[in-house]
Amino acid sequence: MKKNNALLNIIIVLLSLSASAALWAEEPQATPGNNTADTPISETNSADKKDYITPAPQTSRIEALKASLSIRRLGHQIQTLEANGEPFLTLYKPSITSSTQGCVVILHSDNEHPDWPDAIAPLRNALPEHSWCTLSIEVPDIVKRAAPVKTEAPNTENNQQPIELPNQTEVFARIQAAINKAKTEDVETFVFLGYKTGASYALSFLANNQASGEALALIDIDAPPNLSNYEIAQQIRRVAQPILDYYVNSNAGSDQFATWRKQAANQRTENRNDYIQLDALPDRATGKDSKQLLIQRVRGFLKQNTRQILQKKALPSVKKGLFYESPINT
Repeated sequence: MKKNNALLNIIIVLLSLSASAALWAEEPQATPGNNTADTPISETNSADKKDYITPAPQTSRIEALKASLSIRRLGHQIQTLEANGEPFLTLYKPSITSSTQGCVVILHSDNEHPDWPDAIAPLRNALPEHSWCTLSIEVPDIVKRAAPVKTEAPNTENNQQPIELPNQTEVFARIQAAINKAKTEDVETFVFLGYKTGASYALSFLANNQASGEALALIDIDAPPNLSNYEIAQQIRRVAQPILDYYVNSNAGSDQFATWRKQAANQRTENRNDYIQLDALPDRATGKDSKQLLIQRVRGFLKQNTRQILQKKALPSVKKGLFYESPINT
C-alpha cells in the first residue's frame, strides 16, 4: 500500500510540473521595446488585461488541421494561396452536382480555422451537394485589441462611412486571392458567408467591393475588437445584395445588436425586402439538429436569392417564410 501511495504521489508531482511547464511556455517572451519590467504596474494589472486577446497558436492550429484532413484522406481539399506575399490556407470543395451555380467564400471566426465544427464545417461540406462549390479561407487571428470592445451606440453622424477592421487589409487580400483562384476554375458567381467575427469581415468586404458578390450570409455575427456592434450594423446600409442574418438571440446585447442590423437594413435605399433576419432559438426549440437546420436555412436563402433560381425552370410562387423551402401550390 505504501508503495502504491508513493507511486501515486510521484505521478501527481510529475503532472503538476508538466502543467506548470505548459503554463510557463504560454507566457509571452520579452522582446526589445516590450519589456514588462519597464512598464508601469498600472498598465499590467489584471484589470487592464481585458483589453487584450491572448492569441491561439494559429500556426499550430493550422498544422493540426492539415494533419486531421490527411488522416481523413481529405488532403486534396487543401490549397495554399498567397496574398500580399504571405501564404495562407484555403479548403476548396467543388460542387458534386452536374452544374455549378457558383462559389461560397466562407470566413471563420477569430481563433478558429477553416474547418471549424460549429458552423463552418457543416456548411462547407453540405453546400457542394446543392450545386455550390465552397472556399473556406484561413482568417488571421486578432492578436491585440486596440481598445475595449464597445457595445453602445456611438455618435450616429456619418454612420455610413467605411470602417477599419483589425487585419482588414490582409483579410481582404486573402478573399480577393481566393476569388481570383476560383475564377481560374471558371467560377463567375460568388456569395460571401461568415461566422461570428468572420461575418463582420464578409459584410465589410462586400460593402467595400459591391460588385464582387451576389449575396451575403451572416451567421451569428460578432463585432471584432475595438469596433462597436452599432458600427458593424451600419455597414449593412452599404450593401445592396440580399442578406441572410441568422443569429442566436442569447441575451440583451445580442437582441440590441440584431435590432440595429434590422434598422440599418430598412434604411437601405433599395432591396429592403431582400434582408432576412432569423433568430436561431426557435429552430433549436424544435429539437431538430441545429446544424442541419442551419444548412437548410442557408441553402433555401441561396436558392431564392441568387442566379440559381434563374438557371432552372420557373418555380411556382414561393412564400419567403422561415425555411424558404416549400413552393406554394397555386
